[in-house]
Amino acid sequence: MAPALAVAVAVGLAWGAATSGLQTVLPWPFAGLANAVGPWVAPAFVVGALSRRPWSAVLAGVLVCLGEVAGYYVTSALRGFGVNPAWVLLWSATAVVGGPVLAVAGWWWRRAASLRLAALGAALLGGVFLAEGAVSYAYYLGYVGDAVVFCVLGALLVAVLGATAAAARGPRAWSHRARGVGAAAAWLLLVLPLGAAGEVALHSLLG
Repeated sequence: MAPALAVAVAVGLAWGAATSGLQTVLPWPFAGLANAVGPWVAPAFVVGALSRRPWSAVLAGVLVCLGEVAGYYVTSALRGFGVNPAWVLLWSATAVVGGPVLAVAGWWWRRAASLRLAALGAALLGGVFLAEGAVSYAYYLGYVGDAVVFCVLGALLVAVLGATAAAARGPRAWSHRARGVGAAAAWLLLVLPLGAAGEVALHSLLG
């Protein structure tokens, strides 16, 4: 288990450091991918999917997201940017909340016996991107290009992860894959309002 958790920390540090540099490199309308919640919680989903037990997925999710915070701010400081301790505490707190949720989503998607629960895992990751695109980039910031990128990615994640979840738990026929996509899409009726509420709460904290 220790090697897996060490990998989670290393992945977090690497991705956090990468996002600090990518913010000044990625072109429009993809620049938002280096400064957003969705791309930061995606590694938690991945390490959760690779974990053998739900509790180890939770721990790995926390570690990968805390590693991202550390990697981002250490790299930013080395690049000459100031680091506000209040921001470090805020993002560390969100890492402790968001990391486990998305890691368990990844575990459900890969290891849950029920297709319904696996589809919920798919909807949670895709829903983060959809909610961020619609609420943060479209409503608050008015960045239409970024909003489209995030919403397209979210929809693709729901479709692809839903289909693969179904294929792993039954026939590989397209009709069964479509059932997985439909199950994941149905979960969006719950996931999207929760995601939108989270985006509103986050923007309230950010002022």
